[in-house]
Amino acid sequence: MSTEIRKEQIVEAALRVLSDSSIKQLNIADIAKQMGLAPSALYRHFKNKNAMMSGVLELIRTKLFHNVELVRQQSDDAVERLHELLFRHGRLIAEEHGIPRIVFSDELWGQKKERRQKMYRIVTGYLAEIEAILKEGQEKKRVRNDIEARTLAAMFFGIVQPAALLWHMSEGQFDLERHFVEAWELFLETITK
Repeated sequence: MSTEIRKEQIVEAALRVLSDSSIKQLNIADIAKQMGLAPSALYRHFKNKNAMMSGVLELIRTKLFHNVELVRQQSDDAVERLHELLFRHGRLIAEEHGIPRIVFSDELWGQKKERRQKMYRIVTGYLAEIEAILKEGQEKKRVRNDIEARTLAAMFFGIVQPAALLWHMSEGQFDLERHFVEAWELFLETITK
């Protein structure tokens, strides 16, 4: 199996393990067990847990940007893209339990400047993609242009972040779908008024 495929499998397994344990408790043996491998097999691809956690951050970035690409392929309409992106984001939170744990974990990225900057680049890059969709909508007169696209992108992201936090804190009890349906109606009214 190629190194890149195995690395991807390892970070996916780490993300699954993080769904049920804290970052401080995460260890290579748990990830290896999840994969049915010996821990030494993981060290062939990552020199340590820190390198693996960097891989997990990259996986999160890939998943977010993949969703953006999918909605771009599905529709030319900015409003439809944003609607679909919001619900894809909700599914990502619900299906990948480890992502909110990582995003809200000061243990993983808050203490290390390099990781904090990487998380910042992921979030600002994602916001830039949302802003680009909104700008396209403004150019086509589907989105109001009296508010900066950057501000609207932050508002869109503001629908997701508190919901992800509440979902994470309630251990999945917070109703993400209901929140997104209700928040979408308000956001839609704001951007098309």
